[in-house]
Amino acid sequence: MERIKVLLVEPMEKPRVVEIDHDLTSMQELVGGDIACTYPWEEDLVGLVHCDDALALGYPLNRMLKDEDGNIYDVVPGAFFLCGLTEDSFGSIPDALAEKYSELFRFPEMYMRTMDNRVLCFRMGSDEPPIQVV
Repeated sequence: MERIKVLLVEPMEKPRVVEIDHDLTSMQELVGGDIACTYPWEEDLVGLVHCDDALALGYPLNRMLKDEDGNIYDVVPGAFFLCGLTEDSFGSIPDALAEKYSELFRFPEMYMRTMDNRVLCFRMGSDEPPIQVV
C-alpha cells in the first residue's frame, strides 16, 4: 500500500507531519468521518481535507481560515489535514508547504461564546489579544 505524508492539524494541538496509507479509510479515520476537501490557497497545490459532518457531529472548532486581507471567512471544526495534490488525487505534502502551514496553524485555538453571543478565539501561546470571530 502506498503511503503519503500529510500535515495533521488537531484541535488544541500543534500541527505535525504524519504518514498515512493512501486510501479513503485512512483519511476518514484521521478526520473522524466522511471526508470533504477544500482548496483555500490558490497559490499552493494543497488540499484541506476535513470531516464533512464535523459540525453536526459536535466536533470542536479547530482553526480559522482568513482571506488574503486577513479577514476571517470560516472556522474548520474537528481535525483536518493538508495534503499535496496530484493530477487526479491527493499526494504527499511537499516539505516546504508543510513548514509554511505548520507556521500558519502553529497556535492552537480555543473558542468561547460570550454572554452577548459573540464568539472569541484565543490563540494559545500567542501574545495577541482574543479575536472576535462572530
